[in-house]
Amino acid sequence: MNAMLETLACAQRPVPATPPVALTFGRVLTQLDMGLALFVGEGPTQLALPFCAPFLVREETLVAVDAANCFNLYRLTEWARRKRLGSPALLNRLRIARAFTPFQLATILYHIGGEMERYRASCLVITGLPECLYDEELTEQEARNTFARCQGSLLQLATRYPVLAFSEWPPHPVGKRIRFLDSLASLARSVFEVHRAEPILFAPVKAPGLLTISKEA
Repeated sequence: MNAMLETLACAQRPVPATPPVALTFGRVLTQLDMGLALFVGEGPTQLALPFCAPFLVREETLVAVDAANCFNLYRLTEWARRKRLGSPALLNRLRIARAFTPFQLATILYHIGGEMERYRASCLVITGLPECLYDEELTEQEARNTFARCQGSLLQLATRYPVLAFSEWPPHPVGKRIRFLDSLASLARSVFEVHRAEPILFAPVKAPGLLTISKEA
């Protein structure tokens, strides 16, 4: 087990409501830059849509690849109404590609760069990776090959765009497939553990220029 996996594994143990190093939603937004930002924990996929909102308000176009079936556009419409924003225009700037199988996810990620250019998108959001690969019906070889395809696409995309990936902790033991999460963390420019506090807090596990939590924390 390498250092990053040890840090992530350590972060899964019960933690105080307030982590030793904690950032708010607004502070995390200022840290997002070119490259992959990984959000891990219990329930981070529910934050994918809120993270899209600031980009949309700035009239930027986003592309979301949703393999966790977590994008509820009704929530975005209600939020826009409360903020007195034009929800049709807002929704038109959010392009969603839904992946219902790991193989669809790999194929979408391979081709999504063209869609990013077509819509002049400024950011890519991904949910459901790597947890869609924990399905026991997938053989180990299928899971490894599919993850390798996704990983290769992410490497290229992260050199051109900010990529925000939202990943859940495994709901059950997944054996060697936990390494998929470790590989994503190694690729990422920054990694944040999501703490379901009120307000939601983010513990930086890996973040350039910031104090981060360590495996001893």
